[in-house]
Amino acid sequence: MKSRNTYSHTILLQHCVDTEAPSAGEYGKFSVDFILGHDPTTALLVDDFNRLGGKIWDRDRVLFTADHFAPPASEDRAGILKKFLDFCRKEGIKNLELFSGICHQLLVEHPAVIPGKLVIGADSHTVTAGALGCFATGMGSTDVLYGLITGSVWLKLPECFKITFTGQPAPYILGKDIILKLLAELGEDGALYRSLEFIDATKQGVSMDSRFSISNMVVEGGAKAGIFLPDKITHAYLKEKGAEAGGTIALPEQSVYEREMALDVSSIEPQVAIPPHPSHAVTVTDVAGEHIDQVYIGSCTGGRLEDLGIAAQLLKGKKTAPYCRVIVIPSSNKIYLKAIEKGYIQTLIEAGAAIANPSCGPCGKIDKGIIAEGETCLATSNRNFDGRMGGKGSRVFLCSTATAAASALEGTIADPRKYF
Repeated sequence: MKSRNTYSHTILLQHCVDTEAPSAGEYGKFSVDFILGHDPTTALLVDDFNRLGGKIWDRDRVLFTADHFAPPASEDRAGILKKFLDFCRKEGIKNLELFSGICHQLLVEHPAVIPGKLVIGADSHTVTAGALGCFATGMGSTDVLYGLITGSVWLKLPECFKITFTGQPAPYILGKDIILKLLAELGEDGALYRSLEFIDATKQGVSMDSRFSISNMVVEGGAKAGIFLPDKITHAYLKEKGAEAGGTIALPEQSVYEREMALDVSSIEPQVAIPPHPSHAVTVTDVAGEHIDQVYIGSCTGGRLEDLGIAAQLLKGKKTAPYCRVIVIPSSNKIYLKAIEKGYIQTLIEAGAAIANPSCGPCGKIDKGIIAEGETCLATSNRNFDGRMGGKGSRVFLCSTATAAASALEGTIADPRKYF
């Protein structure tokens, strides 16, 4: 089967270095524009890099971040961080972010990440950058090692889904609700190795922060990429971060998709994903009243300025429920500083929340909010697999920040609509 002539295929085939371009479903070799790596996954490839006598193909097009062990909470993790930083120092890495935010947020903040680019990263949620109109995907450390040395990577040309958003979301509906609803419709692996292409046909446009959340979680449905076709919202964000808008690829007129879907976001109610999978999403009324021990607002899915703003809006002048721990972690220092300027952080602290430095934190059971055996956490993060944030028998429900903030006030999963 030949190329479907989709936006995704157009990007990939422009980067193809093979004499004969692959057809959909076939592997090909592609040149990369930008590579992302963070402390633990980069440390995994250091020994092989040295054994091969490797040399990074272009230091200007690599972003390394220390965001998982930030700062390290154990001696073992300090050793991994040291190995990562020693490698960065030895290789003269120019784009190094140390304890300044979660890698996926720092990636989209970087001016080099613009529409039409091919971006890979040693973490599955590299797909977040697809919100900027580039083909961004996560890969294993071995693939990233190959990319670092050669500036190229092997990929299978994916089939593509076209997903059009229509209507206009209610003020309590964020990108997290939209992607949870979509995942519920697609199923656990309903988008396996597909590239999802999003068309924003809503009345006022889905916000950039919400788009990041949507692209971030396409991987929870098995997708290889989740791309928003660039529009005025994209270009406004590019201008804000000081990036050129160049590289935009127009949608081909004769695109053929494996599947086309339309989602009216006006009809979406607040969503909550029941463990153990993000696609097990139901409306908040189905689980309202469920006891929670902790609320976590943060991660590369739910720690942006939009999230902190809506949390502050709901919690202003109120106190969080007794015995319910509330942890807030901004996605980057840039977001953290803006939230301070707008008064969001003070409001959240006064309401009873604990604020931690930008990092991955409890999302992958790393630090700063791990839950105990048998406890339940309601989180704005992206995964709720068994044991994801804590000990045996612990549970994680996923939701948007509006639902998380409302639930923090009640100590149980709560419908945010009553607070709007």
